[in-house]
Amino acid sequence: MKTDKHISSLDGIRALSILLVLSCHMLPLGPSSLQLNSLAGALGMSLFFGLSGFLIARFLWNDQNIPKFLVRRLARIAPLALLVSAVYCLILQYRPDSFAAINLYVLNYWHSAINPYVSPLWSLGVEMHFYVAIAIAVLFLGRGAFWLVGLGALVVTGLRIEDGGFANIQTHLRVDEILAGSLAAIAYENRAKPAVARVWRFLPHAFWPAVILLVLSSSPLTDPLYYFRAYFAGLSIASVVAMSNTWQTRVLGLPSLRYVAEISFALYVWHSPFRHFWWDEGTTVERYLFKRPLAFFCIFALAHLSTFYFEKPIQRLARNIRFDRAGRAGSRAKAP
Repeated sequence: MKTDKHISSLDGIRALSILLVLSCHMLPLGPSSLQLNSLAGALGMSLFFGLSGFLIARFLWNDQNIPKFLVRRLARIAPLALLVSAVYCLILQYRPDSFAAINLYVLNYWHSAINPYVSPLWSLGVEMHFYVAIAIAVLFLGRGAFWLVGLGALVVTGLRIEDGGFANIQTHLRVDEILAGSLAAIAYENRAKPAVARVWRFLPHAFWPAVILLVLSSSPLTDPLYYFRAYFAGLSIASVVAMSNTWQTRVLGLPSLRYVAEISFALYVWHSPFRHFWWDEGTTVERYLFKRPLAFFCIFALAHLSTFYFEKPIQRLARNIRFDRAGRAGSRAKAP
């Protein structure tokens, strides 16, 4: 089954997720007592992970060609992770431990390897661990593997509650956000079935309650509500996908947000040093009226170049590898 139908409103969600993370890391958001920076960061990452789960589960539901899936995912993440880690961990500083942790996708467990240049890259470990786990499950169980998604999400949420943390970076304490997005994708792919259809028709009406609960659960001040942030993110994504030509979908489909979404991964992996060192020195006026605008310009320029002149060519090569039903790679076709 062909799965290339593009849902433009998801571009807006992706764009909002990276803008929230950048705001968390680079801007002072409101009174410190409200902890709005932490709220923005948790909200952005929940949407980011939830969207990732939605897209990955949707792909694998329709196409269980595991080699094809893994090649495309590796082409999406590994080349840029290797480039960024080489620049930030071997050239601008000498941290071979950080370089190894990033490219082995264990930075979220190898805490001593985290440094200001690459601290956000812990999330690549969560993503890659999910890719490998879902690929193995689908390889052996086919669509039956998706019965494990809900159970896995509940187990991880239970571990988070037992751990007691607001936001964790270890996969076994964070992957429920990806799994919740996967549940939304499973519902989407089965929305024609009568039992699911009734719920799906209701979802657009759940948009504002879901968004309000998501925002509230993204605050460190809302214990115990924040343990269920993953599910509010998944519900918010599902409610948007269930909409048809509403003002929300039109706003989320704006070309400006589509562009930000297209360079979002590069924005994420390149931005960290621009909030530290010289960029964070001086008075408040110097930092936020002069250095921060310059930093944003540099980040967006670097992300643009990285996306269109480094990442895109590699991704095109990966897409042009043809796989048969057994997952064997064949000859490359010319890019359309």
